[in-house]
Amino acid sequence: MRATGGLPALAVAALIWGAASAAATELVVVEARGVSLKQGDAVDDAQPLKLLDGQMVTLVADDGSILTLRGPYDQAPKGGNGGVDVAGALAALATGKAQNVAGVVRSANTEVHLPDPWLVDVSHAGVACVRPGERPVLWRASESGGTLTMMPADRSWRAQTDWPAGSPTLQAPSNFPIKDGRTYLADFGGKPVAVTLTQIPPKVTNPRMQAAWMLEKGCVAQAEALLKTVR
Repeated sequence: MRATGGLPALAVAALIWGAASAAATELVVVEARGVSLKQGDAVDDAQPLKLLDGQMVTLVADDGSILTLRGPYDQAPKGGNGGVDVAGALAALATGKAQNVAGVVRSANTEVHLPDPWLVDVSHAGVACVRPGERPVLWRASESGGTLTMMPADRSWRAQTDWPAGSPTLQAPSNFPIKDGRTYLADFGGKPVAVTLTQIPPKVTNPRMQAAWMLEKGCVAQAEALLKTVR
């Protein structure tokens, strides 16, 4: 290969390869049906993705767009191309202009406004998104004190801890296990609330991408709080 513009041939090749690599980005699988892909897998948006009739995959891109692809499909799933923008989806839910956006049905906890995106709301039933390897910080829409009882839905174990008055947050007890997809009961004052925990995959690191993941999983208040930090 000849040098171009005074650059060595290897340098020219490196520039070309680097430009091609920069153009391709990874999409992360949120949900898949009928295919070998699974939740948390990465998909190169520059490579064709083939889906047969009846197959489906939902992907999130680093710009916060959500793509739901259904077969028959055979092309590169470019991020932002025909996807749903997470900010627009949240706005539609907040204003009531859409009852079902990006797979999320409008419900009572859509109206919850968290002071931090990584809090686990234990005062409303629903889904909470957590980061892997971290002990969750619990949140209540109240500052009254008392005793919190935590247990899985099958009630196979029980953990109790004091919740000090005047604090709306509390770090989960050290013996509180985090298992993806498991539902827990948070009982404060004899009123158990069912909360399902779902872990965000390590590959979902960009804040807008995380917000899109949260929205798809039903962590609406968390997605809203996270987007506020990147605007």
